[in-house]
Amino acid sequence: MQKYISQQLKTARHNKKLTQEQVAEAVGLSAKHYGCIERGEVSTTIAVLVRLQQVLEFEVSIIIKI
Repeated sequence: MQKYISQQLKTARHNKKLTQEQVAEAVGLSAKHYGCIERGEVSTTIAVLVRLQQVLEFEVSIIIKI
């Protein structure tokens, strides 16, 4: 699941033509920590996913496998 979410975040970021640093700054994370999330090395909280959703403007359903 973590790898799936990280792939969806990367795709959404690329679609918005943003760098990892820009996304990290917008959601209040370090660029290093955001990079770890996007690579699937660490999991994240729902609160961070909500902030990412607001910045990257993706449908929440793309990160949840039902």
